[in-house]
Amino acid sequence: MRLIEELKQAMDPLHGVQECVREEFAEWYRRAKVPQIRYVAYLTVVLYFIYAVTEWNVAADQQGLRMFIHGVLVSAALLSVAVMSYRPTLYRPMLALLIGAPIGAVIANLYFNFPGEQAAYFAPEIYLNLMWTFAISGLTLRQALFTASTSTAILLVVTLEQSLQPGPGRLHFVWILASFSFGLLSAFLLEKAHKTMFLDQRRLALNASVDGLTGLWNRVRIDQFFAEEIARAERYGTPFAVILMDIDHFKSVNDTHGHGVGDVVLRQFAALLRDNVRAADKVGRLGGEEFLIVLPEIDAEQALIAARTLQERISGFDFDVVCRKTASFGVTQYRGDANTLGMLERVDRALYRAKANGRNRIEVL
Repeated sequence: MRLIEELKQAMDPLHGVQECVREEFAEWYRRAKVPQIRYVAYLTVVLYFIYAVTEWNVAADQQGLRMFIHGVLVSAALLSVAVMSYRPTLYRPMLALLIGAPIGAVIANLYFNFPGEQAAYFAPEIYLNLMWTFAISGLTLRQALFTASTSTAILLVVTLEQSLQPGPGRLHFVWILASFSFGLLSAFLLEKAHKTMFLDQRRLALNASVDGLTGLWNRVRIDQFFAEEIARAERYGTPFAVILMDIDHFKSVNDTHGHGVGDVVLRQFAALLRDNVRAADKVGRLGGEEFLIVLPEIDAEQALIAARTLQERISGFDFDVVCRKTASFGVTQYRGDANTLGMLERVDRALYRAKANGRNRIEVL
């Protein structure tokens, strides 16, 4: 079982991750692929038009229809893909067209050239089509596999009997196999590399957002959450509150027991905060022994209840070495503040009042 899991992990770097991470990757991958889809479509339009003009000059029959299919229909489909790539609302039909266009091109090639003496001259379009679908088009591995498999199935139905006859025609089957195999391998390796890159970037972003000692959000990230909630409140009129807290007499812990014990207390304090707030709440360490919690969609009265719960949990917890500790709390809610500074100053005043009035208190402003 372990060997199977390791094999799955080697094949898919996202194996075993939460569904939300897979959805995050899908969105990240789509944003990364859209520019590729756009510019590949533009380039392919130009190349197909050149191909259509050349085909019109060298083909033995149906020159007008060939020009219409390759020079007009296929080029128009690819140009539409490029244009739709600028509008996120059109991504779904864009992908549908991108999936269907290569299949249509294969059908057109077979209609014009198989069976016939000129089939060998036009067959390279089919082989390029398969590799283009997998490695160049910008489709995901699953989408490309569907498109290329459909094209290959049509090819085999139409040409397999002829390809199995004695003679050079058998090479056609070899080229289909080679094009499909190389294309599939390229698409698989590219998508795997993108998944690894996504996880690396995500890990770096997380490390840059997390306080190294406590594992809580750091000052930079908590400020971002703060600003996001202000923007949400301005747009939708939803309330939110913040709690600022400070461990009482923490300096004496470091002075008496050393910074090692102080670090243990900070980690245990952080765990208490993290385990006793809602999943939607954002807990961060501002620095030293000062912590801030952003509480979306609640007002000061509800935040006060949350602060009292935290106060009870902290006061009743046995910390290593120092046993019992308390904390002082400041609470405020959004009151139309233009930025985070106003709320931070207000909640800081509330915390100062709690400490000035004897500590182990909660003050609301």
